[in-house]
Amino acid sequence: MRLLVSLALRNARRNVRRSLLTAVTILLGVALLTCGMAWTRGAFGGILDKGANLMGPVRIVKAEFAKKEQLMPLADNIADVAPLLTLARATPGVTGAWPRIQMPVTMTVGEDIGEHFALVQGAPNEWFDRALDLSHHLVEGRMLQSDDEVVMGMTAASDLGAKLGDDLILLGQTQDGSISPIKVKVVGLSDLGSGAQNRFVYVPLAKMQWMADIPDGATEILVYGTTREDALPISAALTQALAADPAYAALVVNRWDERPPFSAMSGLVGALQSIAAGVIVFITALGVLNTMLMSVLERTAEIGVMRAMGMRRGSTVLLFVMEAMGIAAVGGAIGALVGSVIAYYWLELHGINLGNAVNKMPPGFAIDAVIHGDWEPYMLVQAFALGLVMAVVGGALPAFRAAQIEPVEAMRSRR
Repeated sequence: MRLLVSLALRNARRNVRRSLLTAVTILLGVALLTCGMAWTRGAFGGILDKGANLMGPVRIVKAEFAKKEQLMPLADNIADVAPLLTLARATPGVTGAWPRIQMPVTMTVGEDIGEHFALVQGAPNEWFDRALDLSHHLVEGRMLQSDDEVVMGMTAASDLGAKLGDDLILLGQTQDGSISPIKVKVVGLSDLGSGAQNRFVYVPLAKMQWMADIPDGATEILVYGTTREDALPISAALTQALAADPAYAALVVNRWDERPPFSAMSGLVGALQSIAAGVIVFITALGVLNTMLMSVLERTAEIGVMRAMGMRRGSTVLLFVMEAMGIAAVGGAIGALVGSVIAYYWLELHGINLGNAVNKMPPGFAIDAVIHGDWEPYMLVQAFALGLVMAVVGGALPAFRAAQIEPVEAMRSRR
């Protein structure tokens, strides 16, 4: 084994230019892989965090409401939320629980019926502040101080041409389907960096309860833990608590990752990351294969001599694989460091600005305009390991080709 290692290192130094080309190929592949892992982790992690905060990591709703959620059926509401809020807030791991009413409305500035549509979020000020951090994302104006005031997302305000101080007419409906308008004043404009949330209008819960004719209730109760990962134990505890009381038989508990579009995203994220890594490994392996094939062709006679002296086919394969892995170890280590620096200092700290593209996302799909990477130390080790895989994949075929060379034919070729 020591002899094979010595020969592999010697062969790597014989043609410095070719070895350097192989190392650079591995370096670029590993660096790209590191950046890709950091960016996809940050991008999807940001989408999931924002989505969980907006939808509620855990929610309590009527089973009928959950079945028709896309229609936002106000009739399937929780008539009295007070006892459920007490129950939820007493559940271990819960840091907050708030009622919410969502409703699509038409909106206009002035007295005429509007042709512009928006999704209204009706909730307590504490939900706006703690769950959405709305107060820190105000571009103009202030937070809500009375029931007749609203904060508008920048996109909704821009589409309507609304500004601070304008009287806004929101035309919605009651729970029985009757038309129900309210008149409110715009006191704040917000930019949460998300195309979806910048289309929302934020209204005090009491005003939404009046418009929907649900005096003491809401359509859903949103329950929060410290992180979205707390959703599983919290939902299990709430489900058990509701099952123990027959009065709550019509209610169900949903986690954020059980609801579309996020119910299908966990598998999709893993699949996309695997596909991206596979493509990078394959392309880089092609570069390694090319340079290693050239090395085999140039050393055909030498391989024949070693085979004639008793080197077995397995040892021949191992010799070329070790040569490729030795070069890959150098290129992979540098590539992992370079990729980590780029991933941390550029992708994580500065991010990539998607511009107005986020405004085309559907309302329930909250994504920031600036996507930041999320680099973790394990990515350095993982990318380096995949760099060695690139070398093994790329060096395997040339190694097997070298092992098939017959000693007599190889020495006759004089290559």
